[in-house]
Amino acid sequence: MKYLFIGLLILASGMLYFMHQSNKAAAERLKQAEITNQKRLEQNKIDAINAEKAAQTRRLEAEKSKQLKSEDIKLITEKRDQDFKQEQQEKTLEAVKAIEEKARRNLFDPDAAKFRNIKGNCGEINAKNKVGGYTGYRRFIYDKEFDSISIEGDEKDFYAPWMMDILWEKKCP
Repeated sequence: MKYLFIGLLILASGMLYFMHQSNKAAAERLKQAEITNQKRLEQNKIDAINAEKAAQTRRLEAEKSKQLKSEDIKLITEKRDQDFKQEQQEKTLEAVKAIEEKARRNLFDPDAAKFRNIKGNCGEINAKNKVGGYTGYRRFIYDKEFDSISIEGDEKDFYAPWMMDILWEKKCP
């Protein structure tokens, strides 16, 4: 009985020893699992931060792209406006030159004609007379319908100052 008791004691202590070793291994595995879980959580946080940074970078690039596109559109619009204005000025200058040429046709010395205050189809012209002196600035009106120039004359002319006043008020802005 004594031997049986000693055998049971050895068996019980062996079982306790193996149970203790098993608990130690389980605790070690649990500790490793917690460390792995902690590392995974930290990696998830880092991934979330990186994803947020990437999203922020994409947003900034998108905003920058929008801004560049709007600036490009603005520049293109300004260029078109500038081209349109320049084209309008060129058309106006061509029209003025055409009117000046038509006015010169009726003058004694066409090359000596001087123009000023040309607005639309109206303006003032100073030309030389047969003696070679300038006559002073006289008003003129270009009529598109008849493609003719009416130049203000003396009181005895058809386009006397009083007649030119009436025409000027009607046809000149």
